[in-house]
Amino acid sequence: MDHYVKQILKVLLYIDENYGEKITVDQLAEIACYSPFHFHRVFQSVVNESVYQYVKRIRLDRAARKLAYSKANVTSIALESGFDTPSSFTKAFRKHKGDTPKNFRALFKSAYNITLNLKEIAMIKPDTIENIDNLDLHFIREQGDYRKSGVKAWEKLNHYIEEKHLESKELRFFGISHDDPNITDKENLRYDACIHISSGAKEEHGLSRQTYKGGKCAIFIHKGSYEGLKETFDQIFLKWFSESKERCDDSRLVLSEYFNKEYKDTNPEKLITKIFIPLK
Repeated sequence: MDHYVKQILKVLLYIDENYGEKITVDQLAEIACYSPFHFHRVFQSVVNESVYQYVKRIRLDRAARKLAYSKANVTSIALESGFDTPSSFTKAFRKHKGDTPKNFRALFKSAYNITLNLKEIAMIKPDTIENIDNLDLHFIREQGDYRKSGVKAWEKLNHYIEEKHLESKELRFFGISHDDPNITDKENLRYDACIHISSGAKEEHGLSRQTYKGGKCAIFIHKGSYEGLKETFDQIFLKWFSESKERCDDSRLVLSEYFNKEYKDTNPEKLITKIFIPLK
């Protein structure tokens, strides 16, 4: 089963990077190194959704994020998200979210203005804005509520690190939250616990691999418990972006780097997390 999971993860990474383009089953089957017939069965078994259902949901959730946090018009969001026409997008979006894209955007912004009282939130500012290099990451993915899936992913990765006797001084620790809990249902939230291995260290074949695409990033420093990260992300996306000239690059994901390797034995107030927000 582990082999199947690793092969399907390659497919999921491809879908994430190309969700706005035309995607065929033959393409995905070739990436997984299966026949189209066998690929359908393996994908359904691993992901618990059909290929069509999964791709459509990813497109709609990405579109919902753009509606919530950007000022792009509905037509451009529809086309960027892989839909042929605005009308086909609106029909699919209404079925997925229970409302039209226009109403969803208005209700989302209204709800957060009321819930967070944005006018009273202190402005958060990035520590720096700079270009970062690509990062080759080894990772383990878990799905579900971040409060549980994140812990589970790190438990598995730490067990692997201990079992393989990897030197912590050769590792950097990162987390990738693929989905926004304000947008995506809890059971579909995807989290990757990642390590970056320093050059010259032995490559780890027991883990899945992905390349985090570098580029321009706003870098924020979060000091405190991991439970407080959601509040920091809300401040960044709902406050800082609304008052900044910078725009988020939706083609790349938010990356977090953790500096406290013995986090369970560290006072939560002393935990440090570096947050990389991709910018256009």
